[in-house]
Amino acid sequence: MAADKTLLGLDIGTSSIRAVIGSVSRDGQLMIEAVAERQSEGVKNGAIVNIEQTLKAINSVINDAELQSGNEVQSVILSVGGEHICGIKSNGAVGITNKNQEITSEDIRKSIEIARAHDLPQDTEIIHTLVQDFQVDSRYGIKDPIDMLGHRLDTRVLLVTGSSSIIQNERKCVQKAGLQVQRMILNTLADSEVALSQEEKEIGAIIINIGSGTTNMICYSQGSPVFAGGVAFGGDNVTADIAYILQLPRVAAESIKIQYGSCHTPSISSDEMVITPAVGGKPSLRMPRKELGKIIEPRMAEIFSLLQGKLDKENIQGSFGSGIILVGGGAMLSGASELAAEIFHLPAKVGFPVAIGGLDRQYIDPAYTTVLGLVKMEAKKYREISSHISTRAEKERLSRKMKGFFSKLF
Repeated sequence: MAADKTLLGLDIGTSSIRAVIGSVSRDGQLMIEAVAERQSEGVKNGAIVNIEQTLKAINSVINDAELQSGNEVQSVILSVGGEHICGIKSNGAVGITNKNQEITSEDIRKSIEIARAHDLPQDTEIIHTLVQDFQVDSRYGIKDPIDMLGHRLDTRVLLVTGSSSIIQNERKCVQKAGLQVQRMILNTLADSEVALSQEEKEIGAIIINIGSGTTNMICYSQGSPVFAGGVAFGGDNVTADIAYILQLPRVAAESIKIQYGSCHTPSISSDEMVITPAVGGKPSLRMPRKELGKIIEPRMAEIFSLLQGKLDKENIQGSFGSGIILVGGGAMLSGASELAAEIFHLPAKVGFPVAIGGLDRQYIDPAYTTVLGLVKMEAKKYREISSHISTRAEKERLSRKMKGFFSKLF
């Protein structure tokens, strides 16, 4: 496959930094060439708090990915997430002024620009403008109004915003690594690209990304995003609870969480036991696994309840027939889908990224949905641009051919 473009996706998380290098062929096919991961440094609750420490980790993971792929990269598609993420509903309306009263792409562009001119809080910038649907006069729920007749066009959008200072720190860190930021993408939007089908989006679905320091959510109804947000709690809070209550070092608490942890106590058998490690002269402890679950479950329930509260506050209406899809490293915690189903009163499951050419099976894992989604989204954009250019070139070729034909006739 002759590669035409090389893509680098970078997901800077609280506990891990992941990088993926992929190549896009001239026909828009994506092939994964490298996947790398390093322990994160200088990041707290999804935000960079020490640029030099984070820069060191970024350089390490990118060098690893470049060595694997044999390619050097100059630009990066960067994920963004955290408690600072907010989805703001907005609307832009324009009158249709052309003589035929036909809606054009220019009318859509103008209405979107009006929708973007929304008063934002201080230290806030727009990351994405996600079109939900259109209204032409009194006709609602239109997905593509081009060439329709009408007097007025309304465009409903979801403005995904974030903290300018947090975003600028990410950009600055990556630029200090010698890379240009090609695009920033909301982590749950990237997750949706590889863990949700278009059919699931149409039916209605909620993606929840459980990270170490933050948990983010995006909701789809009738194919379009209707909510985006996050909370500053994640898997690290669960680890901290275990460490505090059992008086263990964080490393030991993390190991116990991964090996024995469950956040749904009704699913735990009463006769299951856990043996904690002996640390600092303190003997090991034998305890029922259900007791460990009683430490973990309240924190996970709090995280899901906070997200549910955000939906209630925004009065998010819609049918979510596809239910909850859990991604991120925390999605693999035993009982997470059962607990989410109880709190949201929706079916829930763990989401895995779709297979992509060149991707090793070990990375078909919820922890890699974001970084894989970054390159998948950019490859999709590249494919659409290439298709548009090819279509335009074909039209120009046919036009020249027709002109030549008529010149011979006359």
